[in-house]
Amino acid sequence: MNIFKQLFYSLYSPKMMARFRFQKLGKPILYVFLLMLLASVPVGILTTVTFTNAYDELKSHIKDVPNFELVDGKLSADQNKPFIKSENGDTFLFDTTGATKPDDVDKYQSVTAFLGDRLMIKDAGTVQEFNYSNFSTMSFTKQEVIELSENLDDLLPIFIPLVIFVVYLLQTGLKFIGVTVLATIGLLLKNITKRKVSYKQLWVLSAYSVTIPTMFFAIMGLLRTQVPFGFLLYWLVAIMLLFMVLKEIPLPKKRSTETN
Repeated sequence: MNIFKQLFYSLYSPKMMARFRFQKLGKPILYVFLLMLLASVPVGILTTVTFTNAYDELKSHIKDVPNFELVDGKLSADQNKPFIKSENGDTFLFDTTGATKPDDVDKYQSVTAFLGDRLMIKDAGTVQEFNYSNFSTMSFTKQEVIELSENLDDLLPIFIPLVIFVVYLLQTGLKFIGVTVLATIGLLLKNITKRKVSYKQLWVLSAYSVTIPTMFFAIMGLLRTQVPFGFLLYWLVAIMLLFMVLKEIPLPKKRSTETN
């Protein structure tokens, strides 16, 4: 069966998914790569564009902002009031004083806000946040950013696709780990459902069972929408789907014994 048809059936038909259990491992492995290509690359492109826009905003105003330093996930600067500049409906905000709260960003139509602990970008009514703590191993100063920006423009066409590719590989690797964990949980589910399924078959079925939660969170990422208890929701849906698929596998036939 065509791999795109398998993707289609994995979105709605546990009965069809149950038939995939006889596949060799090569096909579900290829399927996971395709699934993550569809799920992670668009989100990666959107995130990269957002970062690029924030970089352009910072580069445009960096000479006007006070000297700053990013160390241990905290942005500090020699300022006693926020730096705010608006032009053509777009606002650039740089504030390490704490005067600007995250909720204050909502009052702007379009804004790039560098706060003490996070970068916030509001565009088309949606807000994205990036905590500096994710970059706690890195440190920057204003002068270093200026020097980097002088050389980075020529590297961006190479750097951006490379970042997207690396993120894709990392997320795909994590997805393989997730499929393996789900298949291990499937050992318990197969006992509950009394189905005769090998671990290899459980792994194959798990690869298809993660389709719906993976695509759902990819869509939420594109819409820039935070899902409450996302980690828990993902696993509940994946486990439930695997359980439903196992229920579609026929029960093993009981052997009849004749007594003389």
